Amino acid sequence: MNYKVQQQNKISLGSTGNAIVLLIGANAILFVLLAFFKIFYFMTATGNVADITLASYHKELFDYFALPTTFAAFIHQPWTILSYMFTHESLLDLLSNLLWLAAFGYIMQSLAENRKIIPVYLYGGVIGGVVFLILGSLLPPQTNQLNYLIGATIPVIAVATAAVTLAPKYRIFPMLGGGVPLWVLYLVYILINVSSATNAGFAFALAIAISALVGFFVMYQLKKGKDYCEWMYNCMYKIDSLFNPHKKFRSTPSTEKFFYKTSRAPFKTEERITQEHIDELLDKINKKGYDSLSKTEKEFLKRAGKE
Repeated sequence: MNYKVQQQNKISLGSTGNAIVLLIGANAILFVLLAFFKIFYFMTATGNVADITLASYHKELFDYFALPTTFAAFIHQPWTILSYMFTHESLLDLLSNLLWLAAFGYIMQSLAENRKIIPVYLYGGVIGGVVFLILGSLLPPQTNQLNYLIGATIPVIAVATAAVTLAPKYRIFPMLGGGVPLWVLYLVYILINVSSATNAGFAFALAIAISALVGFFVMYQLKKGKDYCEWMYNCMYKIDSLFNPHKKFRSTPSTEKFFYKTSRAPFKTEERITQEHIDELLDKINKKGYDSLSKTEKEFLKRAGKE
């Protein structure tokens, strides 16, 4: 019998908690903190100097969370490649991004593992941010209407694309004539962002497009059995182990302890990989989600992705 020790991660990528709630909470908390300091700046200002006070707030605080448009400025605040995707100045922008994140994140959560959401969010945000920096540094200033990059739009695009890549035929609102295909909701979301991107400049528009490709690539590879999110889990587990030393004493199955100490591994049969079986498993993922696969089926997909 294999006895497992109950473990609780204090630091995780959503493996023990709700990844959507973690992301929404991070965005909302930072917005409230920045809004509090913005109010403080105006309350302590003397006279009717609203424009000057707002400029001071941006220069002394807000700009340190926003991603600059050039590498020359970025090297002085490299942390902004992460902080920008949690930073909002407009309440309307915050609510819009969080609603779309909740919608597509919930669908992705039901189709794949919960812990896939945060890595996809970070992949899309970081790679999209790098694209924005490259174009901002190379293109003439007049082609970029943004002084900096903020908001969760770019990483949420990656999450949305990942969800629709997993199951484009997934239906929402089933009470409406059998439901609305997920790709229709995605198309509406993309059109909304295209209209806003045209006013923001080429760098922002291409950053959105690249982020969408990132979400597609990560989930397409996952369907083939290759998990590009795994290294993030491993890093967070190692960091978590530093703060929770007792977790290093992980239980070992009794078969490993007592029965398989020989130098030669026991014989193990493996199912032959066929395209027909791969298609069956992909259809199962589309209908019921990644978590519906058994451990054997998940291992089969991983082997298929390596061959």
